[in-house]
This record gives sequence, C-alpha cells and structure tokens, in this order.
Amino acid sequence: MNAILRTNRLTLRPMEDGDDELLWPGIADPEVSRLMAWDAHTSKDQTTSFVKHEVERWRTRRGITWVILWQGEFCGIFSFIGVMRTHRALRYDRAELAYWLLPAYRGRGFMTEAAEEALRFGFNEFKLHKVVVSHFAVNQESKKLILRLGFRFVGTQLQEFQKNAVWHDHVLYEMLDYEFAARQPKT
Repeated sequence: MNAILRTNRLTLRPMEDGDDELLWPGIADPEVSRLMAWDAHTSKDQTTSFVKHEVERWRTRRGITWVILWQGEFCGIFSFIGVMRTHRALRYDRAELAYWLLPAYRGRGFMTEAAEEALRFGFNEFKLHKVVVSHFAVNQESKKLILRLGFRFVGTQLQEFQKNAVWHDHVLYEMLDYEFAARQPKT
C-alpha cells in the first residue's frame, strides 16, 4: 500500500527509522505539546523510541504517522492512532486522529491540507468506517480545524483529564465514511 501522500504544497510520508533527527528539537518544544496528551521530549532517546513505535505501528497496520514536509522542511506530523478493526464479534474499522505542527508553520493552512489528504487515504485506502478526533476544550485552533474538515460534534466530557495540575474538558467529534464521501467533489 503506497502511503506517500502529496498535496499542492506538501508531502506526507510514513515515519521511518532515523526520523528522530527530523523531529528533534521541535518535539522538545513545550509550546508544541502544551495542549497534547504528551509532554515535550527532554532527550533525543525519547524521540528515537517514539519513532520506533510509530514505524512498528505502521508495519503492523495498527495505525500510521506521517511526517509533513513543505519544500523539504519538516513541519509536523499527522497520525491515525488507536486503530480498532474488530473486538470479539464486533466490527469497528475505526481510528483516532492525532496531529501537531511546529509553531513556525501554523496559520498557513498546512494542517487542513494534510488532514484532507490523510482522511482520503484513511477512508479510501486504509478502509476505515469511522474516524474520531478530540481536543482540549481550550484549544480553539484545533476546534476550527476539526469543524473545517466536516467532523460532527459528539459531546464534551467535563474535567476528563488533568495536565500540569489543571483539569481539562475534552471535546469529541466523529466522521463516518459516507459522511466523508458526501463532502468530496463529484467527478
């Protein structure tokens, strides 16, 4: 399955061994991880472990993380994580989105462009039925992206988790394959 994606301005390629050099030091920037489920990396060894985990996740088709490149420069990542195909007698074919951009690349529409192409891959090639995404309630930029992409609001979990001694509300959205297809231009 070819998972290298191209848009007008961007290349998304699956993370590969050695990408710790690409991600570091951006992944160590506390501004990047401020409203994420993870903390900024404090050593390159953490980044190396992260890359190995993501490479293995794609190898076993339990998800995929792309590096986002603009004019050859690393901008951020986009992922399908938590892929669940089946559980006992139930079929799911669902995944969760995870993404971030380095501060210098925000506000240029890069994440919208990357997300639209990744969703096309997720529904058409990776055969997902449902994609879910969520954000810290205070993360209004993520909310704007999710709504721009056409996700349907599901609900808000009040004080769902704590980060840096602050309880955060968690806002949930989802999109089904036929909802995504209905948003695509007719050819």
